[in-house]
Amino acid sequence: MRALLTGIAGFCGPHLASRLRRESGLEIAGLDRMAGSPPRIRLDRYFQADVTDAAAVAAAVKSFRPDWLFHLAGLAGSLAPAASIYHVNITGTIHVLESIRVHAPDCRVLLAGSSAEYGPTETSALPVTEAMPCRPVGAYGVSKYAATLVGMEYARQFGLNVVVARPSNIVGPGVPSTLVVGALIARAKQALTSSQPVVRVGDFDSQRDFVAVADVVDAYVRLLQAGLRGDVFNICSGQAHSIRSVAEMLVANSSVPIKLEFDPDLLPPSSIRCLYGSYQKAARAIGFRPITSLEEALRAAWCSEIEVGVACE
Repeated sequence: MRALLTGIAGFCGPHLASRLRRESGLEIAGLDRMAGSPPRIRLDRYFQADVTDAAAVAAAVKSFRPDWLFHLAGLAGSLAPAASIYHVNITGTIHVLESIRVHAPDCRVLLAGSSAEYGPTETSALPVTEAMPCRPVGAYGVSKYAATLVGMEYARQFGLNVVVARPSNIVGPGVPSTLVVGALIARAKQALTSSQPVVRVGDFDSQRDFVAVADVVDAYVRLLQAGLRGDVFNICSGQAHSIRSVAEMLVANSSVPIKLEFDPDLLPPSSIRCLYGSYQKAARAIGFRPITSLEEALRAAWCSEIEVGVACE
């Protein structure tokens, strides 16, 4: 068995590669833009390729002939140009699926989607389920939903074994600063250089669903093991937590007291005040349930970036 992971150098790539090492007899390859294989990730093969380069992606798939493909590569963040986000997330997904269609049609493919595909949702309609209509806003949410539609069409038209996972806000070691927890950690790291550290937060009151990266990548593997095709699954905690509570849990790991302060200049553009999902469909299909608490996930993220001390042991 062979598994190919696009975006191997990103947030989830190392965690997924580590999870796949628990499967016996599996050869693991990574694909990313960087010139050499990412350090500290144990791979059997590595392909340097950008998913927007159709020929490079096709060459990697043709050479490796994967049985499983996890498409993690993508672009997010408010600082990236919208055109780049659309190009990477939509065109890149098309290149991956077309390469599978031509060179490895029996491969099982998981597309990493996002809860951002749902867009603003009335509180009375929560938790969001996969049956609810998607009304994404912003380049990231729109591009991820478009990629999902492309994946479902390749499953319908060409019979490809494509499944989409829609994780909520992922938390864990290596979380990037483009995500709220990663941004808080980056600010905390800077604040700790001061004698009276303060972390400024732009939005204390909005609520989101947070799920540990270990639970997410385990669900990815189990979705492909189940051989599901042409379907979408929420991977989430099923609970809403305010940004205030998340920030308080995060800085509680610090060995030095950190003060939280509101900063209106950091208010996000999103109008979504509360969003959390239901994982019942995934529970029925693969027995999914989140087993890592938010406190544990935040502690692991904190320790990986800032300090390994008494508070983290």
